Parts: sequence; C-alpha cells; structure tokens
Amino acid sequence: MSEVDIVEKFYDDNTDMEWNRLNGFKFEFEITKVLLNKYMNKGSVLDIGGGPGRYSLYLASMGYDVTLVDLSRKNIEFALNKSKELDIEIKAFQSDARHLNKLNLDKYDNILIMGPFYHLFELNDRKKVLIDSLEHLSENGLIFASFISINAGFNYYLSDCPNELINESQKSFFDNAEQNISWAGSAFTEAYFIDIDEIEEFFKECGLEKITIFGQEGITATRLMDLEKAPEDVRNYWLEISLKLCENRKYLPYSSHIMYIGKRK
Repeated sequence: MSEVDIVEKFYDDNTDMEWNRLNGFKFEFEITKVLLNKYMNKGSVLDIGGGPGRYSLYLASMGYDVTLVDLSRKNIEFALNKSKELDIEIKAFQSDARHLNKLNLDKYDNILIMGPFYHLFELNDRKKVLIDSLEHLSENGLIFASFISINAGFNYYLSDCPNELINESQKSFFDNAEQNISWAGSAFTEAYFIDIDEIEEFFKECGLEKITIFGQEGITATRLMDLEKAPEDVRNYWLEISLKLCENRKYLPYSSHIMYIGKRK
C-alpha cells in the first residue's frame, strides 16, 4: 500500500476517534477557533482534509458557507450525518487533496488545509495541494494551513508517556530533530513532521505573504494530559496565557500543531 492508501484506511477505520479527539475542552480546538474568528474573512470556506468535520461544522454554525473535502469516505459520511443531526448545512466531497481539479469547486473567501500537510511526504505533493488550492481562492481570500511540528514527538512523550524509553524504531525521528530537519515515516499513521523553520519558506516559495503563524496548543503541549483534565479555572488560566503567546514565534516549539495564515502577494 502507498502512504496515501495507508492514511486513507487509518481514517476510514478511526473516524469516531478522530471526531472525539477534539471532544470536550481541548487547547488545540479552543485556540484555533479564537484565531480563526480573529482572522477569517466573512463568507465561504473550503475545508480541505477536514476529517469528520469538526471545524467545518463549527464554522457552518457560525454562519459560513462551508464545503468539506476529505480523503476518507467514512469521514465524509460521518460529517454529513453529523450535519443532519445538528441541523447544520454543509457540502462535502470525498477526494485526495491532490485531485481538487476533479471536483466542481467554486472560489472561496477562506481555504483551510488542516490535514494534507500532516501526511504528504513529498515536497512536490505538498506544493501541488497548495497551488491547486490557490486556484479556488477568491481575490482577497486567505489560506489557513496546519502542520505537525517536529516538536510534536517530544511533546507527546513528555505529556502522555514520559516514562517510556525511546527505542530503536524511534531513533531516526530524534536524529532528525537533532539535525533540525523534517521527518516522514510511520507514527500514529504515515505522517510528516516538519521543522518549524521550513514552514514560512514553503509558502514564500509558493507566492504567499504571511499574515501570522501560531501554535495551536499555545504553550501547553508538553502538559496536555494534565491541563485538559484540570479544573475549569486552571484551564482558563493557561488558555488565556496561551492566547497571549501563541503568535509569538519564540514559543511555537511548545505546540505540536502549527498554523500558517497567509494571502497572495
């Protein structure tokens, strides 16, 4: 199986888990919602790789005209069923993000790419997704793109299983981190972990101008297991601090997911 086939099967088999990943209070979801509300244009949204529809359904509930595209057919079925359950209207299509030209898509005021860059190993594939997405971006539209950072490996072990010793199968990941280079391979599924310094250069090469870049977990990723179970006043305290610091580039390594927001030059 190719990397993309493995990823598609993973999400087909784990649709409920992916939906539940952002259930309840999750710093990633709460911070990202605040920053989306801060920067998004009014109007329409194309959510590429939006999984079972967490952000699509949230944005549709806020009044946006939302179209979801995802690699996993089970994710699309889940999102459409959930939209009926919640009485929230969205449009949804199953497709590889590299094949957007096969869909009859419109122009959109905002395009979210919050999935494909987690999994595409090849630079040319990542560039194709971005360049094809720009074909569907309105004149003053904005791109919102997420990555898993190379720091996510450290954050996961420190938050979820700090007593687990690193074994030989994980060694290449940490070797890459030591050398300040991105890594692609088998993790939760086939996944791409980017060195943070590569993100802005990637978009610059594709003709975009940065509006902001922020850490989607704020400064909390190394303690997520504890903080997300903490009392409400404790969670709110760390959420407030994270929102103040999440766009400060010096603190990006504290997050596992990094979002870039940009526009055409």
